[in-house]
Amino acid sequence: MPVLRFRSERLLEALEVGSIDRVVKLLERLKGEVTVVEGGRYVEVEYEMDRPDLYTVEGIKRAAWGLLGRELGLPRYRVVTTDYIIEAEDVSTRPYIAGAVVWDVNVDEHFLEELIQFQEKLHQSLGGNRARVAIGLHDLRKLPSKRLKYVFERADAVTFTPLGLDREMKLSEVLASTEQGRKYGRISLARDGRHPVLYSGDDVISVPPVVNAELTRIEPGTRDVFIDVTGTELRLVLNVLYVLAANLAERSRARKIGLIKVKAPWGEIEEPRMEARHIYASAGRLLKYSGLKLTPSELVDALRRCRFEAQLLDDRETVRVDVPPYRIDVLNWVDLVEDLIVAVGIDAVRVRRPQTMMRGRLAPHRAWERRARKVLVGLGLTEVYTYTLVPCRLAELLLEEPLRPLELSNPVSAEMSCYRSSVAAALLRVVARSQYKVPVKVFELGDVLTVRGGAVVASKRLGLAIANYKAGFEDVQAIVYALLRNLGDSVEEVRPTTLPGLLEGRAARLTTKHGLTAVLGEVHPGVLEELGIEYPVAVAEIDYTKLAGEAAAVPRP
Repeated sequence: MPVLRFRSERLLEALEVGSIDRVVKLLERLKGEVTVVEGGRYVEVEYEMDRPDLYTVEGIKRAAWGLLGRELGLPRYRVVTTDYIIEAEDVSTRPYIAGAVVWDVNVDEHFLEELIQFQEKLHQSLGGNRARVAIGLHDLRKLPSKRLKYVFERADAVTFTPLGLDREMKLSEVLASTEQGRKYGRISLARDGRHPVLYSGDDVISVPPVVNAELTRIEPGTRDVFIDVTGTELRLVLNVLYVLAANLAERSRARKIGLIKVKAPWGEIEEPRMEARHIYASAGRLLKYSGLKLTPSELVDALRRCRFEAQLLDDRETVRVDVPPYRIDVLNWVDLVEDLIVAVGIDAVRVRRPQTMMRGRLAPHRAWERRARKVLVGLGLTEVYTYTLVPCRLAELLLEEPLRPLELSNPVSAEMSCYRSSVAAALLRVVARSQYKVPVKVFELGDVLTVRGGAVVASKRLGLAIANYKAGFEDVQAIVYALLRNLGDSVEEVRPTTLPGLLEGRAARLTTKHGLTAVLGEVHPGVLEELGIEYPVAVAEIDYTKLAGEAAAVPRP
């Protein structure tokens, strides 16, 4: 979780509560872990990643003044159109871009320090260390042109002066020789040497996610700020933009945000519109889940103190809640419950003794899995974890009629085109990669999905695979029987079976006293040759779904 550092005098001036102790209590009420450091000069606050709107003093003030009843409901910002436009090319490594203008921000030395911190904490949290989202902040008055271009250019063909340096450099040199370049240069660099570049007119102002240009540096005295946000997912880019624009607008006397039009191969947008999202919630359900005892009007008032707009509809049971776009943590009515408790205070929540006292214990199938692991490791097997997505050819092995593999409609590649239908079949890929040293004896516990009629069936399976110079049916049978015996189970019935991928006459299906089923057999040489396995392989798979309840079946969409 991000740890933020604020000057105590800034917090006292913004919150207007009189003492640092009251500041600390407010920050804790807003779910912050608070520490006063350096003799009270600074306050360090640790916040959750999902509340980036609290990463600046202005954002804290906006939320705290709601709790104090000084400002209620949605914050109001003046959103206006501008002449600024970003024309984007197909930038494959980082395709999405959005921008905004915030006027009259009044950047001084202390706020600049916070602004840099704000940017970096967003990079580390929502931005995935700039891999998913990167932010550029620029002095609007230094922008050479209102027409910007977001392009994909060869790194050795771009020249600019990086932020903090005093000479021009080629982008390829920046990536190779500067600290920022070495740290972030490979994130969006294509194999052919091209890299995202943002131009204003003919001048480079940013090479996301690495560094901005010195040309548009923000410094004390900057009044108006231009924001660019780039990333790999449009929704995340816009979420970060909303948070930035709203928090900078809180600093602005004009509270004015400018829309930026973006024309790109993926579409055309004009953001940030700062439009509220609407959530319709049951008043009774909100009160039930929060444990609060409030009248309808008190409920509406509490929601407005959370800086939402709330209105009780005509049925007196449904509440319409308007959520500001910078509250990216609020997805549905459940998220409103926590805010209600924060607004009213945790002390107002009624404490009730549970009606039934229960002791926790492992579910039956989890207990079986834990014991099975210990037994199999004791028998000399190694537990592995394989991918749940496999080639469809592999998903067809060990699959009896009328079951079929669950095929993905839009797979990333042919190697990940089906969900596994058998754990034992998936283990064959482990054997293929591990056969440089035999014997190979591996097992895995996990879920499989198959299709039966019009439903997807989920099952829990334990798969075993043994590869050796003379591995056969008897080897895997001995392990299965030993496992069942150590788990207090035994074999009730054994009968021959025929399954895709197993040698006919060398495969069997068994049923245990506790109702589990298993298949055992030797893998067909043709399958081994196809997978590049040079040794005989025997496999087994135990279906223990019954221990977790009947196999779940859900209709396919």
